[in-house]
Amino acid sequence: AMSLTQEKAKAKAKPAAPERALCAGDAGHYTIHLESEFNCPAKELFECFTEVRKVMAFTQSKAQVSTDAGAAFSLFDGSITGKVVSCEMNEKLVWEWRQSSWAAGTFSLCTLTFKEDAPGCTMLVLEQTAIPKTDGHGNDTLGVEQGWKINFFDRIKMVFGYGSPQFS
Repeated sequence: AMSLTQEKAKAKAKPAAPERALCAGDAGHYTIHLESEFNCPAKELFECFTEVRKVMAFTQSKAQVSTDAGAAFSLFDGSITGKVVSCEMNEKLVWEWRQSSWAAGTFSLCTLTFKEDAPGCTMLVLEQTAIPKTDGHGNDTLGVEQGWKINFFDRIKMVFGYGSPQFS
């Protein structure tokens, strides 16, 4: 086991996250890091993940969302479920997040950070950790990253006019 000093040094020396990186010491999981710029205030983009009417407008399916810690959420008719871990209004949203195809009891941790770098211009940073490499049926889960890019980022831009699709 590493000493606390070694762990702190290792945490400090963390290089810039690549688009897809493996979690250190956990061969069965991986992390994704995505950033995308949206032409809207942080509050409006935040609402795309927390206001049910807005969520349903771009997902075209049933959804249940909340800003209350501990509350359950459901996206794409239950294909994605989880609970709100924490919420800082218009700035940060942390979810326990799983896809229905994953093995029972398997959750990743998803952090969405909303940074309004200039008025009406918001950078969305997504960090999702502990994503299982395979789902409950043994299929790979590499579609998770593509799902964020196409089904969330690009759809939000197209439906609300918050910029040109980046990934589609």
